[in-house]
Amino acid sequence: MAQGPDLDPAGGASTTFGRCHPPKVNLPARGTFMGVAWSGVQGAGGQIVAAVVACEPERARLTKLLRPFQEAVGRRDVLERFPGWIAEESRWAEGRLTVGLDFPFSLAETHLRQLGVLRQAIQGPAALGKALEERFLPPGGDISAAADAIQAEIGRDQPRLTDCYRGVPAAPPRSKGMRRTFLGLLALARLEASFLPWDPPQAGRPTVVEVLPFLLPRALAGLCGYRDGDGAGRTSVRAAVLRTLRTAARLEFEMEDAAQVVGDGHGMALDAVLAAVAAAAAQEGGFQQVPHNVPRGEGWIYSVPGEPWHG
Repeated sequence: MAQGPDLDPAGGASTTFGRCHPPKVNLPARGTFMGVAWSGVQGAGGQIVAAVVACEPERARLTKLLRPFQEAVGRRDVLERFPGWIAEESRWAEGRLTVGLDFPFSLAETHLRQLGVLRQAIQGPAALGKALEERFLPPGGDISAAADAIQAEIGRDQPRLTDCYRGVPAAPPRSKGMRRTFLGLLALARLEASFLPWDPPQAGRPTVVEVLPFLLPRALAGLCGYRDGDGAGRTSVRAAVLRTLRTAARLEFEMEDAAQVVGDGHGMALDAVLAAVAAAAAQEGGFQQVPHNVPRGEGWIYSVPGEPWHG
């Protein structure tokens, strides 16, 4: 049997049998996209990071990297300020803002039935958030206690169908992720926006989608961990992810922003950038990703369509 050509040191697809071309991510020619790395811990406002990407015909630019709630870090402060902040960013985007948020917009259908909120979940995450707040969070109540009460009622965690499709790692039983999800749903309950896939995009209103940042490095470069706690050498991995975005999505950024992203060992700044790119790529694909069998009440995690390393 004939032996294939030697591996090209530069990884060139043209000289190595079976190799795909470098990954490519198509982004819209116009639009403003904001990614938000979310948190549900005490003092969540000090953890949340947002990134804004402006798409133009020949490039995409990272125009803003910020902690929008750093001056008011309490969870109730975040809930109070969240709608006004999104509305202000939408005005700056001239009503053409798409937001990618990295927390679940719903629960597994089985859990929705257990909680008696399936009808509200089918209406969308805002209605679901309001229903959960009315039942579990009395005025002046503690958000952590309310989230723990929800978790206790549903029992063991169960993935949504979108989590299975996207290969989301299984959460440990009774995980603290419910606090993050619950705070996110409370925030969405206060927001006037189009929530996909429940609503179609509507002119003049922000479009809000659920994303999962780590899906992009995995899909583009086979990278599975970029936080310092994931192992040694994570600074170099975060830098590699940025380089991949620069080549695959033609994303431009200032060196000051790149240094902040690479230097953030928690990975929150990189999560925000990846969330913005994921939202932009999903919009360029027309948000046509949801499989036919996904329950309407469970929602969908949007990401780059197809396999960008295969195109």
